Amino acid sequence: MSALTQKPVVLRDYEDVRVRRGRRSGLTVAVAVHRTVNGRSLGGCRMKPYASPDDAVRDVERLARAMSFKAAVAGLQLGGAKGVIALDPTESLTDELRRDALHDFAELVESFEGRYITAQDVGISAEDIAFMEQFTDHVAGRPAAEGGCGDPSPYTAHGVEVAIRASLGSRTISGAHIVIIGLGHVGGALAQRLRNAGAKLTLSDVDQGKRELAQQLWAEWAEPGEAMKITADLLAPCALGGILTPESVAELRVPVIAGAANNQLSDESVADLLSDRGIVWAPDFVVNAAGLIAVADELHGFDPERAERSIAGIGHTLRQIYARAAAGKNTLLAAKELAAERSGIELEESDGDHV
Repeated sequence: MSALTQKPVVLRDYEDVRVRRGRRSGLTVAVAVHRTVNGRSLGGCRMKPYASPDDAVRDVERLARAMSFKAAVAGLQLGGAKGVIALDPTESLTDELRRDALHDFAELVESFEGRYITAQDVGISAEDIAFMEQFTDHVAGRPAAEGGCGDPSPYTAHGVEVAIRASLGSRTISGAHIVIIGLGHVGGALAQRLRNAGAKLTLSDVDQGKRELAQQLWAEWAEPGEAMKITADLLAPCALGGILTPESVAELRVPVIAGAANNQLSDESVADLLSDRGIVWAPDFVVNAAGLIAVADELHGFDPERAERSIAGIGHTLRQIYARAAAGKNTLLAAKELAAERSGIELEESDGDHV
């Protein structure tokens, strides 16, 4: 057992979890409020296929817990929550079904009477948020034309760049070899930012169509499995979660990992494996908090400059986490402890999920 192995620390129980079968769509819609601060919580709505309603509920609870840590470590006066619209993997999503599902979800949001504010996540656009606003006032992430922050992806990408700069320490991005896995809205925007900053890039995605972006940025291309084994200065996971497993960590050839993907660790014990190998891992819920920061700023009347100043604080937060980790704990535990101190969240030892 690693000298750094410690029992996982997780938050206490949820304040409220509500699951409904939509009156119009027939789809399962769910909201989990893990924690409120001053009577409010914030977390996006995720619309995606699930094998079963139980899978959807487990996912919304896991994501809500992660949002509590994300909001706390970012210093936001908001609790963590999440919503899901569980699509049937055997049924096509027509425009009519989409509208009905969004209407059903908006009604569920309204039932919380302001304790839950919804926003964009996987499968949800700013236009979807504007549609739901017909049925509930408790939304954020409105289109920019309506005074909202619009698509939060560019802000998230900025936050990841800030995290990369802090994680490289004395190294600069210029000339650094950075591998990005996942070239969606965030990963693609990050690649452009890093290229502009002078980084040498290797890009990877399961979508072969993303090769065009690699060509535009004069970047190397690698398949996802091979990209994990490349010798480089930093790996930026920006696709799906669970990419860091005991097996993949054993093959890593990078000293630093900092990316936008949620739930990068397949299990909390992987944080110890990374520490044992001397690999600096920037906790994902710290690195990707910029989208939440931008959406939360909208609650006060969106000010892009104010949001950008808050996003710059991600670097300071990471440096604090790394200083704590230097005292003999992994960066995941260091980040959780910092979140608790900033918010008053009570932590307990448990065998629960990682954030």
